[in-house]
Amino acid sequence: MSVQLIHRILPYLAAPQDDRHRLFHGRGHIEPGLEWLTLDRYPPLVFATLFAEPPAGFLDALSAELHARTRTLAIDCLLVQHRYQSGTPVETLFGEPPARPVAEEAGLRYWLDFQRGQNIGFFGDMAPGRAWLRERTAGCKVLNLFAFTCSFSVAALAGGAESVVNLDKSGAALELGRANHELNDQQPDRVRFLPHEAFRCWKKLHSLGRYDVIVVDPPSRQKGSFEARRDYARLMRKLHKLLKPEAEVLACLNDPFLDEAWLYATVGDNLAGSEKVERLPPAPGFEEPGEPALKAIHYRYRRPPELDRLG
Repeated sequence: MSVQLIHRILPYLAAPQDDRHRLFHGRGHIEPGLEWLTLDRYPPLVFATLFAEPPAGFLDALSAELHARTRTLAIDCLLVQHRYQSGTPVETLFGEPPARPVAEEAGLRYWLDFQRGQNIGFFGDMAPGRAWLRERTAGCKVLNLFAFTCSFSVAALAGGAESVVNLDKSGAALELGRANHELNDQQPDRVRFLPHEAFRCWKKLHSLGRYDVIVVDPPSRQKGSFEARRDYARLMRKLHKLLKPEAEVLACLNDPFLDEAWLYATVGDNLAGSEKVERLPPAPGFEEPGEPALKAIHYRYRRPPELDRLG
């Protein structure tokens, strides 16, 4: 069985012609029976994520195939994360990982941390969102809600943003975000980091001014803090107090159980003055035959006059 599965993966083990990170997107149901596997390339390593225990012999076969392609893929290490196990342990199958691994994208770099748990500090599937920001943030004030490690902020500053405010309840994630800005030699006086929950920081956000661009990229479920089905609408209703009279919003959600229509309705019903412009395309390597779980939708905001009396 392992031999058959490996043969189906072989066409994906080629050096990309662009700066994509995902080599194999099993979670996207591109190969039936391999939904439990993803492969990401961050030269000089490949990072395999297992969402279920693989068949006997599979990892040995995968290791052998990748080891045979170290030159063509510009890699010398294979790491495997066992997401299905408690603590999501990571093991090295061959080579030695770099002391400070990074992801490179569009000339920018982001620190990776393979020991921080199931999330390594960088989401390759959000490449279109980062590109979107770089294209439209020149001279803008940007608010990055649920900032995590601030990759959106790095992209916004690279696009010429006047300032970025990053909000996330995890101080540790924001510290890695601060390091990401330093890694890219970005001016620290143009960035703020607020380690707070979104619904407990509204006055502070408002005091820092209204924003030309707001990115909303919450977790679908964060215990004790945010649950998309319950809280996304509430969040949208509050944005008018933070947005400039003419502004842009990137509304994101990664949840297979809440579809695109749900997100359209939630934003449209709760953020008066918003007009959908487009859904961003999937990142290269993340294409799926069905509707992807990740949704990133660009909205144009024009403040309705009747809201002025609300502040």
